[in-house]
Amino acid sequence: MLNKTRIYDEKVDINNVDVKSFWEKRASVKDLNSVLLGSQKDSKHSDLRNEKEFILLKSFLTNLKDLTVLDIGCGIGRWANNLKDEIKLYHGIDFSENFIKGNKERFKDYKNLTFMVMSATDMDLSKLNSTYDLIIINGVLMYINDDKLNGIFNNLKILSPKYIYIQESTSILNDRLTLKDFYSKELDTQYNAIYRIKSEYECYFKNILTDYKIQSTDLLLDKDTGAREETNAQYWFLQKEK
Repeated sequence: MLNKTRIYDEKVDINNVDVKSFWEKRASVKDLNSVLLGSQKDSKHSDLRNEKEFILLKSFLTNLKDLTVLDIGCGIGRWANNLKDEIKLYHGIDFSENFIKGNKERFKDYKNLTFMVMSATDMDLSKLNSTYDLIIINGVLMYINDDKLNGIFNNLKILSPKYIYIQESTSILNDRLTLKDFYSKELDTQYNAIYRIKSEYECYFKNILTDYKIQSTDLLLDKDTGAREETNAQYWFLQKEK
């Protein structure tokens, strides 16, 4: 442990209330940076990263027009915006009422897009489709404590999509890094997040998502898209085998 706000090699919880408060405030920022956490003065990294990730996802999916998609932690609607003209149906859920309210207004002319206030850790499956072609979880799990992750992956198993795309900021050190009430100069606020290592997430895939195979995984970011010294964005594209 280096200090009380930057914690290495130790499993500690972050405060869920603080995490939600942070994102409710970020919901007032009307650009990609509210999701990708780049500097509001320089959106280059966010725009390049979004374009790169969208191209990457499309490379895994040969036919988008008939897809039904669930976006868990939809934020400002980045994936809704990327997919709105290409897919059959999109459901976006987020625990932030401000994000959902903004998305409903922003995408009101798109009948194939629906947004609901719903937490990733308390999903009401009765309000969702029985299954989806694709489930996206993008930059969500790092804000969730370990004791809630099993429930999320079990819900993925129940929904049983054909494909799962997960992208998460991970530690590229030998062990996880937790930021607990850490003051970020870049964001100008206190910040909480858990940067797990790649193998921690893959244990959940192996133990819970037993019907799925990792088709592709790699680090997403380079110097032009916001790679950092200790963390990067790891993506996984999983496909159901059975």
